[in-house]
Amino acid sequence: MSNTLIKICGVSTPDIAEKTAHTGANFIGLIFHPASSRYVTSMQAKDIVIATRNGGAEPVAVFVNQNADEMQQICEDANIKIIQLHGSPARQQHHLLPSHYQRIYVQPVTTNGRLLNINESGLSACDRTRDFLLFDSMTPGQGRLFNWQKFKYDNYFPWFLAGGLTIKNVTQAIQLLNPTAVDVSSAVESTPGKKDINLITQFITAVKNASLETKR
Repeated sequence: MSNTLIKICGVSTPDIAEKTAHTGANFIGLIFHPASSRYVTSMQAKDIVIATRNGGAEPVAVFVNQNADEMQQICEDANIKIIQLHGSPARQQHHLLPSHYQRIYVQPVTTNGRLLNINESGLSACDRTRDFLLFDSMTPGQGRLFNWQKFKYDNYFPWFLAGGLTIKNVTQAIQLLNPTAVDVSSAVESTPGKKDINLITQFITAVKNASLETKR
């Protein structure tokens, strides 16, 4: 297996973005959902994007209720090439975006590990040679787990595991499910919305160690 990719989501300052990237994250998520405590504006995103790339990672624009025009405008303003599609409006309209945007298409999973809406129309517009799926709990951003033992996916797309991952359980998650990537937010915060570089470093170290163990 290849090394597990790492996404730290909800980063809202250039300093944390650059340090997180230098520490080993592959992706830094910027949240463009005004209701989130991790929300950033397009203007704020510009400096975060520069810092992210300076550190060697790629920024990801996280959308919920935006339509295609709004998503494209934000990405053009902030110079972001990867989009994460959480809410139904974003998932339903992403096919209207130019094909050069890489998609991370979010699929909700019930507490007992059952996929929802896996055949919805937005998924058919995804390309497995370009895009990822991301499996998260029904309440994303709240750090809630779903049942990994009962969860099944056939790996048609490369995919992210999200929802309730922590420094303590990410090793088990990687060993059990072997995801392409893992995604964390609340577990690496000192307070809601405030990322802690020490917790981020511990999480990234745990992922890297788990990947090495799984390859043996």
